[in-house]
Amino acid sequence: MRSKHTVEMEPGETHPPPLTADQFKATPEFRKFKSIMKCLLKVPKSELDRRVRTAKEQSPRAGNPNAPGRKSQKSI
Repeated sequence: MRSKHTVEMEPGETHPPPLTADQFKATPEFRKFKSIMKCLLKVPKSELDRRVRTAKEQSPRAGNPNAPGRKSQKSI
């Protein structure tokens, strides 16, 4: 079964070696993408704190010691 991402090469055809992580991060396309994503994902700390507080209050696991994901409390 062939991958759809495989590129058929002609005999004698060569491709440049793949980019390293540092080389990829230095490309203009990646720098542009990174700057756009920073703008999109920026959330003020006060807004983030409010969202976390609201999520904790509305969580169905709040106050339920037997809820999934809770660590068992061992008595001392």
